[in-house]
Amino acid sequence: MTDHDRPGAAAAVRGLDPVVSLAMGVQAGPGVYALLLGAGMSRDAGVPTGWEIVADLVRRAAVARGADEELAAVDPESWWARHGDGGPLGYSALLEALGDTPAARHKLLRGYFEPGEPDGKGRQEGLKRPGAAHRAVARLVARGWIRVVLTTNFDRLLEQALEAAGVQPQVVHGPAGLLGMTPLAHARATVVKLHGDLTDLEARNTERELEEYPAAWAGLVDQVLDEYGLIVCGWSAQWDHALVSCFERRATRRYPVFWCAPLGPRGRAAELVARHGAVVIRGLSAQEFFPGLLARVEALEHLTEPAPTRELSVARLKRALPDPVRRIELHELVDGEAVRVVERLSDGDRYPPGEPDCDPRAYRERLERYERDCDTLLHLLSVGAFHDEAGAHTRVWVRALQRLLNVRRYGGGERAGGEPHLYPALLALCAAGTAAVLAGRDELLGRLLLEPVLAAPGAPRPGSRRGAAEPEPAVLALRTGNVLGEGRLVNALLDEPYPPSLVQSAHSTWLRRRLRGVLAEPAADGDRVFSDAFDTFEYLTALLQADLSQAPVAPGEFTLADRWDGEGRLRVATRVQARFSEGWPLLRSGAFGGDIQRAHTAAAVVDVLCAQRYSEAVGQEPYR
Repeated sequence: MTDHDRPGAAAAVRGLDPVVSLAMGVQAGPGVYALLLGAGMSRDAGVPTGWEIVADLVRRAAVARGADEELAAVDPESWWARHGDGGPLGYSALLEALGDTPAARHKLLRGYFEPGEPDGKGRQEGLKRPGAAHRAVARLVARGWIRVVLTTNFDRLLEQALEAAGVQPQVVHGPAGLLGMTPLAHARATVVKLHGDLTDLEARNTERELEEYPAAWAGLVDQVLDEYGLIVCGWSAQWDHALVSCFERRATRRYPVFWCAPLGPRGRAAELVARHGAVVIRGLSAQEFFPGLLARVEALEHLTEPAPTRELSVARLKRALPDPVRRIELHELVDGEAVRVVERLSDGDRYPPGEPDCDPRAYRERLERYERDCDTLLHLLSVGAFHDEAGAHTRVWVRALQRLLNVRRYGGGERAGGEPHLYPALLALCAAGTAAVLAGRDELLGRLLLEPVLAAPGAPRPGSRRGAAEPEPAVLALRTGNVLGEGRLVNALLDEPYPPSLVQSAHSTWLRRRLRGVLAEPAADGDRVFSDAFDTFEYLTALLQADLSQAPVAPGEFTLADRWDGEGRLRVATRVQARFSEGWPLLRSGAFGGDIQRAHTAAAVVDVLCAQRYSEAVGQEPYR
């Protein structure tokens, strides 16, 4: 059989990353590959390896015997040479010496594979629970890409992960289970526990027990090796003589073997790799390999799917948010949408460089075109920032905003003081920032306002304390006056006249109307909840602008009477300033240089400005 007859092998020979080659084969042929999993699969979930069990058993034997306990702890082999049976120390020899029947060995070993014993801390620390590798395999099985799993492990971590993924596998852990078993090709998922289960008193542990399989059991293994491609992970081939014999009986293979070993296969494993021309995947542990494989297979699957709608994208995001295994999928989803938005915004045909924005109608149409182009991304940011309770994905929300800030500057045409190419970034900041407020995540809000930056190669903007070559954080770069402009354009946005002193209120009203639908889920409790959250976002933004700028402005709709209480206090100022303390999470993001006194100073400035604008709001002439 040539390489061209073996899916994935030819690509690997030509130098393609073997995980990429494998992912292409798995995605192209659902159910073609089976897994063979060894002890390395469960190591990161807190289940010890064979040698770790040996070392602990020697230590416990030394304590029970009351002899050379310190030697047993630092050098188990020397202790065994002095006090053992005269043979070399090994998993098999030690178990046979400590337990002369399978039942006795079962009692001795059970605690190493279940939470609680022998360390008494497994359950509390989350050990001996399905890890990232188990959850990724469960996802591969749930999607139908993998249907057969051979494992030498006694633990039930894989079964638990499968059940959590909604899969009830067919589990076979001994020859007796073959009677009435659904054929592999007809079962949705089959787990074959080659050496038995935790509950199985006939579990195979010692070399003698692993020397030869019953004929029917060996026949099942032969069938898998003959009919399926194989992905091997965490198996050393050192002790499992019967399983090695099954490999050695197969002179040819229908599909390729991929063998994942962090340091490369050694000993018998290396011989099997050479015999079958297996493709070796080095440098990855099980908890790195399987999530990476899953992410690549799912990415390939997405290529065959139609472009997702906004609703589908948000649904995918919500499924991925609580699942650490799907971190890569989530990041690729948001990053991919951000890249698509940037490509649209940079399209010279869609946004001609010479297109003027001084005509109010054309200006408004341009902004509405921007909104349509970034609609899906805005929903992803608002839902993601709201539901990412642990903050595990903060980087992806910040990175999406940075991509929008990187969009090229407007290339020509008449401008009336605004920078509309930054309008999508302004919408994104308002959407994610208000969602962070609704979720009570001030630290995320601070990072959104401060971490993305706009390069400023030209003269500094009015009111900036930064020099011409210094970048501006989003909180300054996306001031609404800079982005939306002023004068008669404001009335073009709102279809109603606004006096000059209320330009910030006009900007605020426009943004609220555009974002109410985007924030419908985070602000599902009603318009008052949304309005209060947006007030808070704008007020906190104004505080940071006052702290960083020489020309702070009064933000938001704070010229309206319902924003003030009966004692002449701005309601949002009262709410926000009640949170001021040395432990305020916003300070951890770098806001106000981590100094709460700077926040108090900024608040005093903003409150005076708001009071002045409120007192001036009556009797002003509108723009004409």
